[in-house]
Amino acid sequence: MVRHKGPRRAPGPKKPPLTHFLCLPLVTADSRQQLESSMNRFRDEVTVGQADADGDEDTSKVHPKAIRPVGALHCTLGVMSLDKAGLEKAVQALQSLDMKSMLQRARNQVPTSATTDSEAAIEPEREVAPLSIDLKGLVSMHDPQSTSILYSAPEDLSNRLYPFCQAMQKHFSDAELLVPDDRSLKLHATIVNTIYAKGKKKPPMRQRDREEAAEQDEAGQGGGEGQEDRSQGHGPRANAPLKLDATALLERYQDFLWAGNVVLDRIAICEMGAKKIMDAEGRVLNEEYTEVASVQLPGGRT
Repeated sequence: MVRHKGPRRAPGPKKPPLTHFLCLPLVTADSRQQLESSMNRFRDEVTVGQADADGDEDTSKVHPKAIRPVGALHCTLGVMSLDKAGLEKAVQALQSLDMKSMLQRARNQVPTSATTDSEAAIEPEREVAPLSIDLKGLVSMHDPQSTSILYSAPEDLSNRLYPFCQAMQKHFSDAELLVPDDRSLKLHATIVNTIYAKGKKKPPMRQRDREEAAEQDEAGQGGGEGQEDRSQGHGPRANAPLKLDATALLERYQDFLWAGNVVLDRIAICEMGAKKIMDAEGRVLNEEYTEVASVQLPGGRT
């Protein structure tokens, strides 16, 4: 990895801190074992030792701290800056939704040619099939030769996931609960984000600054060339401290299956900043986001 020094920006008005985000958690009772196995294999195959990572000698290898923990895998639909009253409003907005009706409407938006007779038989008008995805492949958020984020996009054979998530995002945007962002929704699960990696040659970012920047990286908005980047690690002009040449990785993992036939079981509002899960001896076992509220999706396990 190499350190990248981007252009300085004129300071603007201070933005309120990000506190929460709306998301589709990808770790479920059924998917956890698949994801743990896939992520462990990926880590073993692509990372360098800590000393080599901090030395920045190989830009084709991944710093071990840049790989996201299994418990933090999710698709973000939007980020929020909420006080106590705002959080109560967001929780009420989530709990007031009829998920079954929203999935039915999402199904009705699918072109007739995209729905087979067998699918129609499985999901008649009064029933809603579970929302099932495959998490497959590896994609760069930026130029693959100099990137800070690698992600996998969920594949939904029923074609309901994207319109469903768009409707969910719109519901919260209309209620003025999400931080405004006019970029299109990009559903993705971040696998690598170098903003979490820190070496010896540059002072690390403050923990809160890193978490806010990283969560906006994972906020589901794909920055276009003509749009302002909302964080240090996102968009075509990203300015994360470490850059990675992912050309070989993308080819190697383009068809890699991280988890298959994952039944999404809930929509959640989470607190910003993943919390470390420790064992009795103080060793970090995993990292997870605290869910302050969630609603179950049809077919999801309780």
